Amino acid sequence: MNLDITTSGSTMVITLVRRFDAETAPEVESELKRILQDSPKSVLFDFSRTEYVASAGLRVLLSTARTIKKYGGAITLCSLSPQVRHVFEIGGFVQIFTIYSSRDEALAHMRVK
Repeated sequence: MNLDITTSGSTMVITLVRRFDAETAPEVESELKRILQDSPKSVLFDFSRTEYVASAGLRVLLSTARTIKKYGGAITLCSLSPQVRHVFEIGGFVQIFTIYSSRDEALAHMRVK
């Protein structure tokens, strides 16, 4: 499994998998650990392809956010489908993460900071 990784300015944009669940989470986590060895300062997780997220995916995301923040980085999310956003709301993750409707909106706000 390869995550789609691009950059926009100084922001690393990571487009996540279609299903972020117990089956895919370990592989995604392993790939994220490898990617984050470079200690990016600004990371945008794009959920535009993600149709389903389970608690295993949320755990990986939270762990990754802690790692990024530990090194002074910032994490932002974008393009959550209504179903995925609902899972984030139920889990209280909308209070933890900055979430934008689209990639363009997120990148515009991240450049201002």
